Amino acid sequence: MSRPTSVRRGSRTRRAGGTRHAGGTHHAGGTRRGIAWLWKVLVVHSVKDLVRYKSFLLLIAVLIVADRAFQHYLRPDQARLTLPPLSELGPVWAAWVFEQAPPALGALALDWRTIAALLGLFAVKEVISLWPSSDMRLMHRKERGRSGFVGALATLRLRQVFWDATASALLAGLGIAWLLIAFLPARALWLATGWTGWLAVCAALAALAAPALLAGLSYSSKLAVVSGGRFGEKLRLFLRLFTDWRMFWQSWVFCLARLAVEGLFALAVPVWAFATLDNFWLRIGIAGLFAAPAYSYVKMATFKFFLEMYKPYPLVHEEFREYYATYHL
Repeated sequence: MSRPTSVRRGSRTRRAGGTRHAGGTHHAGGTRRGIAWLWKVLVVHSVKDLVRYKSFLLLIAVLIVADRAFQHYLRPDQARLTLPPLSELGPVWAAWVFEQAPPALGALALDWRTIAALLGLFAVKEVISLWPSSDMRLMHRKERGRSGFVGALATLRLRQVFWDATASALLAGLGIAWLLIAFLPARALWLATGWTGWLAVCAALAALAAPALLAGLSYSSKLAVVSGGRFGEKLRLFLRLFTDWRMFWQSWVFCLARLAVEGLFALAVPVWAFATLDNFWLRIGIAGLFAAPAYSYVKMATFKFFLEMYKPYPLVHEEFREYYATYHL
């Protein structure tokens, strides 16, 4: 009686082992498919489409305006909000952030120039994000034709700009709420203990939100140019970024990598050029040479990543049905 039982147990053990092996094979296959998808969509297709993508020309124009603004208005010695020197990073910075910064920022928020600056930043967002998103929408629907970038501007409507403004304001509210969650406990603990490390904890918690906020700023422009859908329906889709865990963490990781690329090529190098070089055309040339290709590439890759994240939703899937069918996505 014992031998058949032993055989049956062995069979079950072998079957279980076979199942585990099959599961491991399936997992490895899924990983390979994921890597193949990343390479195909975010590298091969993005670079190929980038050849026809002209947003870098617009970026250079924005850089020229930014250079003029930096030279005349944004010099460190003209800033209305005075920061402690970086050499005093520690107790001095903690005291400034937790004691002096709140009233200074409160007064700054009530200044009409701050409101004007925020409106200007939103206008820049529309130029370097909404307008290129409209162009990429036409490109991925194979409707771009010969009109190109100018035609993409002509397709934009005021309701799309208004929707983007609403989504951006909602995103700003979420960002401020997160900053308060990071700031208020850290400030209370610093006041109670005097430990400078609470400043680092507060900064780390605040920095965690940066990739998610970047994803929100990017997705808002792309959802804004989708032709279908009601106002509220698109807002609910936009908020899926923060309610769908899969979309959130994948977008967070992707935008963290994007921040690294843009932080180096589209921010650090241009700021260095603006701050240290005296020759106007040399500043623009160096900034444009580094920022324009990096910016254009991440815009194209982000649009394709957005299409992957929102593929399950009919509003987006119907808008880009031909693209999904062409690449079997």
